[in-house]
Amino acid sequence: MAPCSTSSFPGRAWEAAELRLKSWDDLHALWFVLLKERNRLHAERMMHQHLKTNMPEITRYKKVKLSMNRIKQVMSQRALNEHTDPIVQAKLKAFINAL
Repeated sequence: MAPCSTSSFPGRAWEAAELRLKSWDDLHALWFVLLKERNRLHAERMMHQHLKTNMPEITRYKKVKLSMNRIKQVMSQRALNEHTDPIVQAKLKAFINAL
């Protein structure tokens, strides 16, 4: 029986409640970490597709995308709750949607 290493198992997606506790700067930094990971996983997926092999732990890609969607949701909620000026809200929503 092979030894089981917990480092070989992918993590879980970020929960919206956890993300709400983070600052705007932390969310922005986390977004770029997840973007880099998503791009890396996409390249890995394309490599496996080209080689006609199965990508191990394909759920990693879905978890990263889910976390990114939740970050956008939390940022959108903050934009609506923290700013009452509709012009500022519209600009923030456009920025968030461009992510």
